[in-house]
Amino acid sequence: MRHALARAALALTSLVCCGACGATSAAALGSRPDGSPQVAVSSPVSSSVSSLAAPAPAASVSSPVGCRTGPRAPAGEAGSWTHPAQSFYGPSDKDRPTRASLEHLLVSDNAVVIEYSPRLPEASIRALRDWTYLQTATVAVPGGSEPAVRAATASTELTCDGVDTIQLSALAGTRSFGRVAEHGDADER
Repeated sequence: MRHALARAALALTSLVCCGACGATSAAALGSRPDGSPQVAVSSPVSSSVSSLAAPAPAASVSSPVGCRTGPRAPAGEAGSWTHPAQSFYGPSDKDRPTRASLEHLLVSDNAVVIEYSPRLPEASIRALRDWTYLQTATVAVPGGSEPAVRAATASTELTCDGVDTIQLSALAGTRSFGRVAEHGDADER
């Protein structure tokens, strides 16, 4: 029950965690006149992604996390792939998806793939994990130390210096969902 409440709270507040310190932006959380929570966070995002985000309330604050978007460069020829067994892989998890499996998710399954720095503070990794569990067709794996977060769809890449779930949600929202061609659960190459 406690875990479900934590997920619900994360969904309602879309917490923003600073990559440098792992602190949650307290200024990002406010309340409406009726006492219900509201998020007042705005951050620099390219117009293609920011137009998909919910409009910010009049009294907004800047996110402590900086992000940039751009086109994703295709990885090239993919090899054998399998679908990952879970949505989030921690820094100590050994059985991580291969590069070919991640590329398959992006191109064939319309997924969001996130690589995050294992050097992020635990609070940031926990916020990313909780956010990932609330998503559809999203996988997060440890990556290199720079950038702190690299998220991609088949066509777009978002790089951030910390965890910003609002911008990750905006990127995830750019996908057009539809029927994915049946291709099985194992390597078909």
